[in-house]
Amino acid sequence: MSLLPSFVIVFDTSALLAGKTREWQQFSQLGECLVTEGVLEAMNGFCDRAPEPAIEATAREFSRFYPTSGWQVSLAIAEHPSLKPADGHSLSQRARLSLEVLKCAYGVARRRRDSLVIVVANDQPMLQKIQGLNTKNLCGIPLAAMMQWSRTQRRPAAVAHYLQLLRSPETAASPAVNRQAVSPKPSIYKSTYKPTDRLATATTSVIPRAQTRTTPARRKIHWSRWLANIVNLVVVVTAIAVLWRFISPASFNQLWQKVPIIGKPVE
Repeated sequence: MSLLPSFVIVFDTSALLAGKTREWQQFSQLGECLVTEGVLEAMNGFCDRAPEPAIEATAREFSRFYPTSGWQVSLAIAEHPSLKPADGHSLSQRARLSLEVLKCAYGVARRRRDSLVIVVANDQPMLQKIQGLNTKNLCGIPLAAMMQWSRTQRRPAAVAHYLQLLRSPETAASPAVNRQAVSPKPSIYKSTYKPTDRLATATTSVIPRAQTRTTPARRKIHWSRWLANIVNLVVVVTAIAVLWRFISPASFNQLWQKVPIIGKPVE
């Protein structure tokens, strides 16, 4: 009896923006969860520049969840003829991000032949392109199917189908992967990484989650903002008190005498 392949789950922004912390935590129990560098940057950008308040709220929730989630940023990229944009055709930011997710998932699938890579996206054209990649250990499902799987522990039909493909005799008889060239675990993302390295064929690297945690400098900014708010409040109260004393000295002196540390006001 063959062992059940491990699951590697790659998320698109369309799926993340429709989820919540509790659901993301449940997804972590089903397999290794990955996002691309572009997806993480997009989610961070939505924290301040979202087109809708609901999107901004979800992005902020994800930014709090990610640092301690165990999720990783994958830089695995592999090219495929069906994932190349037409010559002379400019892509929108959303389209470029979708291609990055698909290339990442394809790269991870090539790198980890013994795992089933699952793309979670609420973008039907993305899911259709995955079928065109014709890769036996790569499939795509919408967020609703992923949520149903996490709640009932029943695998979606697409996942069950590709698991069957991986277990089929034809797949088992395929040429073995070079174990020296492919390590069982991702390598750690290093500071010497260059943007051009992302175009290399199928490397799986991760960015340490510690880089996304709150830094001392950021905590100092929070304290500075807090002190600035206190100073502004004192200035406003003082201005109101001065104005009150000129407009109604009698009522001001009456209140002033009740302050124990002030004493009798000067007439």
